[in-house]
Amino acid sequence: MGTIDPELRNLLSLKVKEGEDLLQKVHSQFSSVDGCQKLERRIRSEIKFLLKLLEVQIEVKKEHILSSNLSSLAAVTGILQKTDNPVSVFKPFSLQDGPVQRIEVDVVSNGGAVWHKAIARKAEALDDISKGRSSCGQKSVIDQAVAYLRCSQLHPHLFTPPQVVFHFFNSISFTIAKRLEKIGVKIEGEIRPIQSSFSESDDSDDEEESDQDDPYLPDVTDSIPMSSMSILQTGQLFLDITCMVAYVSSMTNGGANFIFPRNIYNQQAQWERLSAAKPKLDALFRGHQLVTCRQALDDFQTLVNRMGGPGEKERTAKLVKRLCVVDDSIDGRVGKLQLTSNIKPRSRLIFSTADQLGIVIVTANTGFVRSAASQGIEIAHHAHEPRVLTEQQEVFSSPLVLESDQ
Repeated sequence: MGTIDPELRNLLSLKVKEGEDLLQKVHSQFSSVDGCQKLERRIRSEIKFLLKLLEVQIEVKKEHILSSNLSSLAAVTGILQKTDNPVSVFKPFSLQDGPVQRIEVDVVSNGGAVWHKAIARKAEALDDISKGRSSCGQKSVIDQAVAYLRCSQLHPHLFTPPQVVFHFFNSISFTIAKRLEKIGVKIEGEIRPIQSSFSESDDSDDEEESDQDDPYLPDVTDSIPMSSMSILQTGQLFLDITCMVAYVSSMTNGGANFIFPRNIYNQQAQWERLSAAKPKLDALFRGHQLVTCRQALDDFQTLVNRMGGPGEKERTAKLVKRLCVVDDSIDGRVGKLQLTSNIKPRSRLIFSTADQLGIVIVTANTGFVRSAASQGIEIAHHAHEPRVLTEQQEVFSSPLVLESDQ
């Protein structure tokens, strides 16, 4: 049985301490970020691995310690610390074709607009892998970049593919950096020349090849409707039924101070008294063309005619005059969503129409948004609190006596 060399034992102890410090940092600073618990579990797993090395009665080599993934996990944490508005860690996204079924984005930031990948390997190792000098069949950083770029096209944020950023924590060669930037990947980290153990002619051939048209980036723009590329330029907002109901409801137009006969009305009235919905919608609508589809408008008007009061019907008529009504469209990625308890045929049609037009939808139907996300489709939306039509219920309700009235 072997014993651990004192120097290696000290190195192991330092690594364990590094892992514990990293775990504390993640837990204290990023616990609210989606996927943080997954990052914490992976750090704990590495700490457990290192602690086992201290206990085993076999010879421990330095390679065992260096094989820990703590460096990569520390790199991911470093990205979290330097990015704006990180929203997810280790978030999976599906790829609809090719041998890779999905990728896992290390960090998603800027609300979803930027995807980050942490790369802790040394520049020399990355260069060897990219030139086929690895016996392990590892994917090159170029291959990984292609997967990220293809996937970003399939999962746009506000109808624009997320910016892909690769962070190199142990530098990257000029050659690979040039190829990555050429296909659209932003580089963070030191870019430097590297010494190759191969002949100069071998390196010069690779350098020459990198200056030619790069075949790595496949044509994947067909996966997104072309009309969806200009969301920030359209100046439009798409209103679904829940949004139009909230806008014209008596509750949001001064009628929240009642005790209604139904609990759901009272809950929404309490929300309205705490945070009025219509001023927020008015501020959001300002400067935008308001759009809806034929199905949404017809069903909204039918609902108001059946359940709305005189004031709600009058506000509905005024709102309809402001709307640009478009044809329904069930095509595209949203139209292919599988029906569930939260994804109904009508909602799928309405959300699909907004998505095909490349317009952010204003909605209280967050159940649809969450269910779509679970199927790999992110909906460009602005969420608001739900409100119901209440004017007909006011005659059956009691006025709420506020403290200011006493």
